[in-house]
Amino acid sequence: MKETRIATRYAKALFDLSLEFKILDKVKNDMEVLISVCKQNKDFRLLMNSPIVNVEKKEVIIKEIFEKSFQTMSLNFLIIIIRKRREANIELIAEKYIVLYKEYKHITTTNLKTTVEINKEIRKEIIDLMKKQTKGEIELIENIDKNLIGGFILDFDDMQYDASISKEIKNLKKEFAKNLYKKGF
Repeated sequence: MKETRIATRYAKALFDLSLEFKILDKVKNDMEVLISVCKQNKDFRLLMNSPIVNVEKKEVIIKEIFEKSFQTMSLNFLIIIIRKRREANIELIAEKYIVLYKEYKHITTTNLKTTVEINKEIRKEIIDLMKKQTKGEIELIENIDKNLIGGFILDFDDMQYDASISKEIKNLKKEFAKNLYKKGF
């Protein structure tokens, strides 16, 4: 809980600064790269969480890794986070920034699970329907799940539309499990 609150405050500060300097999209790209580095590189995460490695050493490492590709604001922000000893929350701060960005741009992340990859026409149809529903932009994340047997599951916000055959089979099993026959004697 405490880490989430800290991450939200830092992300909000970075978001407000990037909005003020009109580099919102560039900083978002930096945060996506940072999240990717955190997820893919265990050594980087261990370094950021290590109390043994001093602040100066972490600053040098951050500069070496990100100086050529990051915006100056993003890089300076990471250095501030390190100086404030919040580097363990660096990935969470970046994720919260992405959430703030999507809220500001009215982008809804939608997860679509299917048994096979969908074609462009169906993808466009789903995105158009979701745009009407949410009145904003749609980020469609597609996942293939062979356990569905057929159909699809669509998740967005806190809602889910399950049109999978596996769900229908489960519903039929429940119906047949009920014993409607009662002895009359």
